[in-house]
Amino acid sequence: MQRKAPHINRFSQLIRSFRVVRLLLWTLWVIYRERRRVVRARARGNYEVQPNTDVLIDVLIAFRQTAIKLGVLMIKLGQFMSTRADLLPERALAVLTSLQDEVPPESFDHVVSVIESEYKKPVDELFSKIEKNCTAAASLGQVHKAVLSKTGETVAVKVQRPNIDQLVTMDLNSLRFVIWVITKFVDTSFIDLQGFYREFRRTVYEEIDFVTEAANAKRFKEMFKDDHTVYIPNIYEDYITRRVLVIEWIDGIKLNDYAALDAAKINRLEVAKRTVNAYFYQFFETGFFHADPHPGNIFVKADSSPDEPVVAFLDFGMVGTITKVMKRSLRDIFFGFITRDAHLMVGALARLGFIGDGANQVAIEKAIALILEQYHGVTLGQMRELEMDDITQDIVNLLYGQPFRIPAQFAFTGRAVGTLLGVSTGLAPNFNFIEVATPYARSFMGLDANSARETIQEVLTQLLENGKVLLSLPRSVESLITRIDSGQMEVKLANLPQTRGRRGRNGNGGGVAVAAASGGRVSLLLMFLASMGGGVYLTNIHLEGPGWFCLGLAGLAALGTLFKR
Repeated sequence: MQRKAPHINRFSQLIRSFRVVRLLLWTLWVIYRERRRVVRARARGNYEVQPNTDVLIDVLIAFRQTAIKLGVLMIKLGQFMSTRADLLPERALAVLTSLQDEVPPESFDHVVSVIESEYKKPVDELFSKIEKNCTAAASLGQVHKAVLSKTGETVAVKVQRPNIDQLVTMDLNSLRFVIWVITKFVDTSFIDLQGFYREFRRTVYEEIDFVTEAANAKRFKEMFKDDHTVYIPNIYEDYITRRVLVIEWIDGIKLNDYAALDAAKINRLEVAKRTVNAYFYQFFETGFFHADPHPGNIFVKADSSPDEPVVAFLDFGMVGTITKVMKRSLRDIFFGFITRDAHLMVGALARLGFIGDGANQVAIEKAIALILEQYHGVTLGQMRELEMDDITQDIVNLLYGQPFRIPAQFAFTGRAVGTLLGVSTGLAPNFNFIEVATPYARSFMGLDANSARETIQEVLTQLLENGKVLLSLPRSVESLITRIDSGQMEVKLANLPQTRGRRGRNGNGGGVAVAAASGGRVSLLLMFLASMGGGVYLTNIHLEGPGWFCLGLAGLAALGTLFKR
């Protein structure tokens, strides 16, 4: 007889909603209050102000304890917040990271009820054996080892927690209500709570649909089909439902089980290289990546050769994507860093969704300029000597102290990179993360031969567009000054005392006359400097075509300056 999970009654719903609203209201209010204090102080130029981390830690400890009792979405929300350096400083974030390991499992009776409800068959007909104790428990589901009755294959059965749809709907409504209350009565221009809600809601609904997870797993299987260093388990097509998923069972050793790896004489440095290479391939080549790389989701296969370890990835419910539009903006951030152009970087960040409407972009540019000043000119060799934790802390301080927001995809990316740093250095302390990343980053930014054609086309297009503007600038300036001189346009200088000095002909001041004489030469000089700098830089990185184009443009500007005399 099929068993069904009991429905949550109305009274229980009201009690839960009250507890969730009370928890969220206090937690989000404290986060908002500290963020507001720091952002306002730094907008006034006081960069010494820091959040009261002890207060944040206290409220987050209370959140974590209650979230574990409430389960499901509250645990997921805590894990989601642990990726948000735009909401919390680093020490506070650390309080929530342990939620991944503190999720209590559901009873086996609940697991059976979900399986039988989905497949419309008794569990004994589906599996000749299924272990009552789960092998892994997460916020939205858990995994049990089993043996298929039809084939005798050992599999992993991933089962959603009972009443998941009802609980998710209830808790999301509570979260939306709390955010509505906060945004209704206080200024939230520097913290995008509505955007936070939309991103969280989207990721939750994607993760509770196991049909989507199965599609993700099959996509990863195709991505790594020719890579013998990476293994993606098979999905059993006949057992895919929205709430239950049957996957090939993988025997192996967790990446952070160093004693077991050493006992099996596994080359830990090679494991670190292969894991990080697999992720960089996802980030830079395919733009589709596994967004939950904690050690419980990455194994070294038990049948691997010690010197040729095979890395197996599990759990594909949380993924991230990097689109072509995102790639272009990321390149702008890179080139902005190289040229110390904070304005270019801020524009790219805004396009990527990091900066909301109404944000003080001048303040953000100043903050980024400080980071550029600190790290600009650092060579790759020097970068290797820097502590990645220090760099991360500087970036976290920048994010927290300014009206930034992190789109979910980039929050996932940041968490993935941070986890990879920890895993790789734990596996092999002498592992060089930057060295492995460099070839992928060069290809991604278009700095290698394979990407040169696309990059040259983009650079030429940008240079032509900028060249048109620069070439037309002297003519525009002269036209503007002619209109002023003929009386068609009046110029008023605000906040300056009225002068009674000598005036030029037609009653115009001498300053405008000087501008008319020198405007064309100044703009041509700026064009010359910009083109010359771009040409030197591009030729140095072996992009001779765009480089010579810039140098030619600089020559034309120099000739124009001479003729202007």
